[in-house]
Amino acid sequence: MDEGIWERKYHLALERMERDEEASRAVGDVLRRLSLRLAVLVRGDGGELDELLDRLTTELRGSPSPATVEPLLERLAEAVTRLDAAPPGAARASDTTEDALVDALRADVARLQELLGTVSARLGDMTRYLAGERDEADAGATEGHRLDAQVREEMRLLGEKTQAATDLASLQAEVDERLSVIDRHFRDFREREDARLSAYRERAERMHDRLEQLESQASSLQDSLRREHELALTDGLTGLPNRLAYDRRVADVERQVREEGGVACVGAFDIDHFKAINDTYGHAAGDAVLRIVGQTLARELDGRAFVARYGGEEFVVLFSDMGPDDAEDLARRLCATVEKLAFHASSKPVTVTMSGGLTRFTAAERAAAVFDRADRALYAAKRAGRNCCVVL
Repeated sequence: MDEGIWERKYHLALERMERDEEASRAVGDVLRRLSLRLAVLVRGDGGELDELLDRLTTELRGSPSPATVEPLLERLAEAVTRLDAAPPGAARASDTTEDALVDALRADVARLQELLGTVSARLGDMTRYLAGERDEADAGATEGHRLDAQVREEMRLLGEKTQAATDLASLQAEVDERLSVIDRHFRDFREREDARLSAYRERAERMHDRLEQLESQASSLQDSLRREHELALTDGLTGLPNRLAYDRRVADVERQVREEGGVACVGAFDIDHFKAINDTYGHAAGDAVLRIVGQTLARELDGRAFVARYGGEEFVVLFSDMGPDDAEDLARRLCATVEKLAFHASSKPVTVTMSGGLTRFTAAERAAAVFDRADRALYAAKRAGRNCCVVL
């Protein structure tokens, strides 16, 4: 009866070990998916960076180990550093955006290294834990075999003594002695099993706490990365997407137009006489104008187009899935809406207007060339008297 109870306890312990092992594998899968999403997040337009990120993604889709992933992360960090240290002669008009992208890439790679370092340490703990559990299972099996051998030996001795007994009294004495020895073997076995299962429970509880800690750390890091990513793509003054966010969005639009035959337009808008507003009423008034104009553009577009603060007093609008006629009509309404805004500075009304330039996105062009044409259209609107929109 006792042997059956302890055998069930032993099987229950093995089942718990298997559940813990499945839980550890599930955590590993979650962390690999997180790493894959981070690899997609930091992918830019650098050939070497993209190649390394593709290799990292391939490793993470399999069964990665620190020995294969950590060298790739080190090469990623070196590639980002080389990109950041490019000679002045290689600078382009979008250097400010590229610097911001490089900083974002470096920060994301550093956080990915931190995450994988944490995962590596925790997986090491789980590996040692599971190895210990296998040792415990082997030890339990060994103890069971030992008890079985002891009982069989006592039964064999009992059989020999029974055959050699000459009277009932001596036979009873031999039976009592053998049964006492067998009972002692069972008590010893039970004590050893109690101690072993108690140690197993303690280790299982410690591993459970470590798994919870790892899940909490992974969740916290993921939330932190998401918040920092959002901040990196948001203009702090207006709350609109910034130039980096525009560059990422326009890359998708360029691909859609080139590969899928989509329709899109780009509009460049600039607040008229903004320097005079700063010089006359102060930079606080200028900041207020930027905030209100930015909020007005976002409200008027209402998700029909993507708007970002491109820099200074200039805004850019991506009219995705919208032809030139509809985009022009919407662009002119934006200029008219800004003109109707009621601004006051130093208790005096201030008239604020906005000029715009609009152009169509063609499949044969890169995004930078399309924006340059929209910018030329904007300056044509300035020369035409401002507070209007010119289409090129």
